[in-house]
Amino acid sequence: MKRDFGERLRDEVRIMTVHGAKGLEAPVVVLPDTMQLPDRGPALIWGAADALPLWRPRGNLAAPAYVAERQALRRRQLQEYRRLLYVALTRAEDRLYVCGWQTQRPTREASSWHALCAAGWSGLAEPFAFDARPLVGERDGWQGEGLRLVGAQTALPRREQAAAEAAPPDALPGWVTAPPRPEPTPPKPLLPSRPSGPEPATLSPLAVAGRDRFKRGLVVHRLLQSLPELPLSERAVAARRFLALPLHALAPDEQAEIAAEVIAVLDAPELAALWGPNSQAEVPVVGLIGDTAVSGQIDRLVVTPDRVLIVDFKTVRPVPAGAADVPTLYLRQLATYRAALGRIYRDRRIDGAILWTDGPRLMPIPGDLLDRHLPGRLHDNDAIGSA
Repeated sequence: MKRDFGERLRDEVRIMTVHGAKGLEAPVVVLPDTMQLPDRGPALIWGAADALPLWRPRGNLAAPAYVAERQALRRRQLQEYRRLLYVALTRAEDRLYVCGWQTQRPTREASSWHALCAAGWSGLAEPFAFDARPLVGERDGWQGEGLRLVGAQTALPRREQAAAEAAPPDALPGWVTAPPRPEPTPPKPLLPSRPSGPEPATLSPLAVAGRDRFKRGLVVHRLLQSLPELPLSERAVAARRFLALPLHALAPDEQAEIAAEVIAVLDAPELAALWGPNSQAEVPVVGLIGDTAVSGQIDRLVVTPDRVLIVDFKTVRPVPAGAADVPTLYLRQLATYRAALGRIYRDRRIDGAILWTDGPRLMPIPGDLLDRHLPGRLHDNDAIGSA
């Protein structure tokens, strides 16, 4: 049983070894088996001096060195045996029972706990006879003679003392019976990048030659995040080197196709502002709008003195004809980011756009369209946020 050093009293009987009871106390302690000595162990022992194994085939063939080591080992065993007796005797607070039982061949070991206690208490304790058969029945009862040492009780046992000293209970505070306050809504933050609802269809498998479209999207995102940090002259080489890594398992024609697509996006004059000094990639956004927590990550954020532009990348997705044809899922995502950043940059216009890498094409999303797609519970709420 796990040791418990707490002071609280529990209404239970704990069965423990003496080793396990070290440091613990109980009002009543029973030592049920105190007549057995430690086992002498196998015939093979290890010498203490040079740590060599010693062994005897039979008792009459024991060498003097073996006998000496065997006796020294036995002395050490009995010393530890007596130290454990001291631990056992000092666990009781109010009452201690030292019991022993005999087999069909009674033994009287002078070194047993029972014999040591009897010898130590013989001049102090009072002999008495006991018979437990009337309590448990003739078949299972036990009887015999013992020694009893009684001391006057000068203080109440802990259980009665704690009950006597306990102050009368006060009236329960009101919160005990009051219903708990409602849990925050929602219990989890709203993640705009992973909104509920079905994902829009990807490009036709024929358009990407049956390749892993999702892996392609992750690679393009990674390049669009990292390449703008490099000088213009180094971007193409860095893109080819990254795409050639064995980790991606891309065929040479796939590497060339992706590299050309990404470099075309970065070199497009109408997209130059997205990669300038006022832009950042993968910007985490955390906001509290009313009682709703918003947590997400913006693919590209451009902040100027009078305007904030939120850009979401979309790869391996068919480019819609116009903003009105953009899937609702994407509009809700941009609208949520726009609501959070609107509380941070209150003095600037907040715009949203989607960058379709298949083209490439940057599609601005009108503000009134985003307003209509803001999740309902985010409307008309103040917010605090950080980006």
